[in-house]
Amino acid sequence: MKKYPLIAIAVASALLAAGSAQAADAAKPTGDPIAIVNGKPISKAAFESVQAELAQRRGGGSAPDDKIVEELIKREVLAQEAESQGLDKDPKFAARIENARRLAMAQNAVEHYMATLQVSDDELKKEYDQRIGANKATEFKARHILVESEKTAKEVLAKLDKGGKFADLAKKYSKDPGSKDKGGDLGWFNPQQMVPQFSEAVTALKNGETTKAPVQSQFGWHIIQREESREQAPPPFDAVKDQLRNMLQSQKLQQHMAELESKAKIENRLPPKPAEPPAPPAGAAAPGLEAGKPQPPAEKPAQTAPAAPAPAPKPAH
Repeated sequence: MKKYPLIAIAVASALLAAGSAQAADAAKPTGDPIAIVNGKPISKAAFESVQAELAQRRGGGSAPDDKIVEELIKREVLAQEAESQGLDKDPKFAARIENARRLAMAQNAVEHYMATLQVSDDELKKEYDQRIGANKATEFKARHILVESEKTAKEVLAKLDKGGKFADLAKKYSKDPGSKDKGGDLGWFNPQQMVPQFSEAVTALKNGETTKAPVQSQFGWHIIQREESREQAPPPFDAVKDQLRNMLQSQKLQQHMAELESKAKIENRLPPKPAEPPAPPAGAAAPGLEAGKPQPPAEKPAQTAPAAPAPAPKPAH
């Protein structure tokens, strides 16, 4: 039998996220309640809300129904106990409830907006053409020799100038374990996969050229030989269509929120941070001391007894 040791924590998190919206469901039940505690019903809507929240958090899988109901009952028992002790009158508790209600309403507003938001294929195609279709990336095929010091790199470059083979020198000198045994061959790569110094050097070369000077990166000193280059075809529209839709939906949501804020009458009453005092100009007197006047002598440090001399080492026998 499968156990759910974390069910209480998961349900508690779902209840907190839903906040007082679930409490409102319980207060105004529709249909038969899922449970009744001391005459107070727990609505089926409250149960379904927690069930949906758990399913979303678990990526489609929810907890057993009886475990959710057990947790809701425990929470109702504790809630009634808190009310009987007057804990619901605590201002901090009221603030938590208000923040939970605000969060639940905000989430509901976002979900409603996203559910009614339509992004047409024409919008997606236009975004694709602007962001992806028109931007052709270039891939490179190159070799490199990676060494510890600039001195060693220059020595290798001198051997190349005298007719040494790049692959042979890479096998002998390179410290890159991934390409050393392949004669420094890195295969095909996008410049964005490499550190900036390496990418800039490869891009500046022509096919068949080798860097005239060593290129330094955080890994050491590189000697780079660019062999070939080719244009990388952008991914097809259908392959990125869903990603583009998510991106456009997020953009439209941000625009919608910005419009709501621009129309709202907002008074931010948070006190501004006090400005930091400007630094005194160079040569100015320290605070509390007047420039140009002699200052009182510094207090002498307390006298301490001199340390006892270390014993002389005994001669070795």
